[in-house]
Amino acid sequence: MNIKVLSIALIGAALSFTACKKETAKEEDAVVEIKDTTAVITPSADSIVVTTETPAEAEVKTVTASGKITEINKGKDGYTAKFKGEDGKSYAATISIPNLKDAKQYRAIKVGDKITVTGEPTNIEEEVLIKVTELQP
Repeated sequence: MNIKVLSIALIGAALSFTACKKETAKEEDAVVEIKDTTAVITPSADSIVVTTETPAEAEVKTVTASGKITEINKGKDGYTAKFKGEDGKSYAATISIPNLKDAKQYRAIKVGDKITVTGEPTNIEEEVLIKVTELQP
């Protein structure tokens, strides 16, 4: 009986040792060296061009539109006045002191007033948005 118990214990020990055998992770370098393979081209004195002229300022397109105000939306530092122009187009004029050439032109307006503005246009769908630079009396 002792031999049976001893052989069972040995078989159990052998199984447990083989079951517990773990593969440890391979050690990898903490730092991977990366070699720079980019080429640096040094220009020769013959290929360098020096320009002393300043580029001309881009010409800013402006439009002038007049019409009767139909809606006013107040903003942070001004307001947007929507109106139907005399040409039949819908306009939204953004009027604020920082955008005006002369801050003294800034004034309060109300729905129904006639307005004439000049500024930089942006077409948004069917409406023309104007960043007003001049608000005419």
